[in-house]
Amino acid sequence: MSHLPSLITDLAVILILGSVFSLLCKYLKQPVVLGYIIAGFIAGPHFAFFQTVDADNISVWADIGVIFLLFGMGLEFSFKKLLSVGKTGGKAMLFEAITLSVVGFTVGKLLGWQTSDALLLGGMLIMSSTAIIVKTFNDLGMTKEKFSSIVFGILVFEDLFAIIIMVLISTFAASKQFEGTELALVILKLLFFMILWVVAGIFLIPTLLKNTKKHLNDETLLLVAMGLCLFMVVLATKAGFSSALGAFVMGSILSETVERERIERIIAPVKDLFSAIFFVSVGMMVNPTVLAENFGVILVITATSILGKMIFSTTGVRLTGQNLKTSMQCGFSLAQMGEFSFIVAAMGMNMGLTSQKLYPIVIAVSVLTTFTTPYCMRLAVPAYDVIEKLLPDRFSRILISKRGSAEAVKEEASIWKQYLSSSFMRLIVYLIISLAIIFISINVLLPFAKTGEHHIIKETAFALLTLFVLAIAIRGMIHNSGKQASLSLQLWTEDKNNRFILSFLITLRYVIAAAMIAFVIKKYFDLPAYVVVIAVFVFFALTFNSKRLQRYNWKVESRFVKNFNLRQITQDHKQAKNKMSELNNLHWIDSNVYFAEYSVGEDSKLNGKSLKNLNFRNEYNVIIISVERRGKDFDFPDGDFALESGDVLWMLGTLGSLRRLDYDDESVNLDYSKIKTLNDFNISQRKKENSTIHCVTFQIEKGSEWIDNSLMDSSLMKDKCMVIAIERDDTPIINPSSHLKFKENDIVWVIGDKSVIYKLLEKNYFE
Repeated sequence: MSHLPSLITDLAVILILGSVFSLLCKYLKQPVVLGYIIAGFIAGPHFAFFQTVDADNISVWADIGVIFLLFGMGLEFSFKKLLSVGKTGGKAMLFEAITLSVVGFTVGKLLGWQTSDALLLGGMLIMSSTAIIVKTFNDLGMTKEKFSSIVFGILVFEDLFAIIIMVLISTFAASKQFEGTELALVILKLLFFMILWVVAGIFLIPTLLKNTKKHLNDETLLLVAMGLCLFMVVLATKAGFSSALGAFVMGSILSETVERERIERIIAPVKDLFSAIFFVSVGMMVNPTVLAENFGVILVITATSILGKMIFSTTGVRLTGQNLKTSMQCGFSLAQMGEFSFIVAAMGMNMGLTSQKLYPIVIAVSVLTTFTTPYCMRLAVPAYDVIEKLLPDRFSRILISKRGSAEAVKEEASIWKQYLSSSFMRLIVYLIISLAIIFISINVLLPFAKTGEHHIIKETAFALLTLFVLAIAIRGMIHNSGKQASLSLQLWTEDKNNRFILSFLITLRYVIAAAMIAFVIKKYFDLPAYVVVIAVFVFFALTFNSKRLQRYNWKVESRFVKNFNLRQITQDHKQAKNKMSELNNLHWIDSNVYFAEYSVGEDSKLNGKSLKNLNFRNEYNVIIISVERRGKDFDFPDGDFALESGDVLWMLGTLGSLRRLDYDDESVNLDYSKIKTLNDFNISQRKKENSTIHCVTFQIEKGSEWIDNSLMDSSLMKDKCMVIAIERDDTPIINPSSHLKFKENDIVWVIGDKSVIYKLLEKNYFE
């Protein structure tokens, strides 16, 4: 008989024990995780019967378990959810993190622990258990309660906080020191790679899965998902981060794809198997002697965890403006120590940063707080009732009511705040992309070009390729786009003092762009400084108004926005088959097509001329949607409509086309403060009681009678209805010609009279 490897024997033992105790926990209606930990405890070196189990063998599988556990958590993560709950969840978690870190550190020092143990204790008190909370919500029927969405938002930020803690532990273990400057550099490095990976992943992976969908059976999709996960793990490790970070990032990228549910389903057995092995390995490291010696410490930390979460999580949610009852329900729901604490504690122990006793204490506290979670959740409302009765009236009005919050009292942010936030994010994203392009070019292409013969030709070719790709990114960085462009114009015209700041910000972007271009040229050709400066000016002269670069940039942005929203678009399409989808800020066009208000002056050359003769559509690439004359609106005027002095025109077009009309005719006055994006305009129209103008979008499906028919043939250019844009192959066609023919999968944007649009599309498209 051949020799049986010890790893197989060990796996047999821990899987059988895991099965037995998980069934027991199911029977007792307790979390399965507890069964795995107990199984590991029995299989570990501290239990006499199973001392043959080799912990080193199991640790390899446990590491894989952490990877798939974090990959699964990433699949449940959503960037859109993060944006939607960002204000409440982020603020509450920030307050919770600051206060609980201080409390945990203080308790650790009072217990006589070393500084590193006390610091990690403070961090671990912050981490609640997503798995336990979800299960308890389901068991108690609280999933659809109002406070549950706030709890999930806080959990998202706690997971991100745990990722940052793991990165810091890995870095500290490598350098054995942590100064303030080094800490800042680590965080900046983390943000750099996170943004780069997420942007590149969302740009590439949804498109890959969409184009290969017909070939992706469950087996192939499993291989693709696992391959992408482990590929990102390798990248994260090469960049100096933990494997868990790479797995979480790839999971979060795949969570935005249309295949998310399938991936979750097919990897569930793999994730469950390796996660079980991980939690069993957690139990194997629990030393009963340490637990007995530190029983009092465990009770103190358990009480600190429960009471600290109840008090400070409740306070954090209350500070965001939620009423006291909702805040207490959130705080009491979060009162446990989660599975991320296991991972963090294990990392600290394995890397020699913490003492051996911390790990089993954390496990014990987590187990105890898991048992108490359902009782804490049920206690929230009775506790609120007691507080409401005991509080004096004046305090009751202040603490219990919902008031004073940015969430409850929705005040529009200042124009400067909106502009700076959008401008900063755009600058950061494109700067990171540009730096990544330069890094790849200098460290991969340039060394290759210098090898072999004809190196001058290869260096020149690679330099031009780098500058061309860099030009697309730089154009996105230096040019305002979307709502940012209209905000910039509004600030420029409102106050002359704004122009200095805006000019400085614009100049800063050009300086950054010029520095990157100069660096590439210098690296490839080693030219004198004055020649490099001349080359930079030539570069800007050739690319500043390049329509080709503009189209490439549009295509890149359009694909990213579409991929980022592809899952939501697909879900909307399935839910509303053969129905129109309202414009809901899902596409590049929403924030790059504008409505502007023009006033026709007394001396305008437009006076007395018909729209047919003025030919705005061909001359300026703009569309007149409505004309207001002496308080009366003329929506979708025909070609024979003649303009008069005092008319107010609502026009639609790109920012460049609208500005060009304003410059050509000085008597046509553009009100920059009233420029609106397509999405903003549509929202404002929906809020009006008697609004007749409406904008919708729909997709030309396979088999549609409109395929290969022109816009003119479809009747969409008649009856107070017009096509304003078509999105084809990720490229927007704004103000398309009436002779343009529809193709399958075209996304069509239509504006017109509300009743006409619905009747026309129901008749021609949906029946």
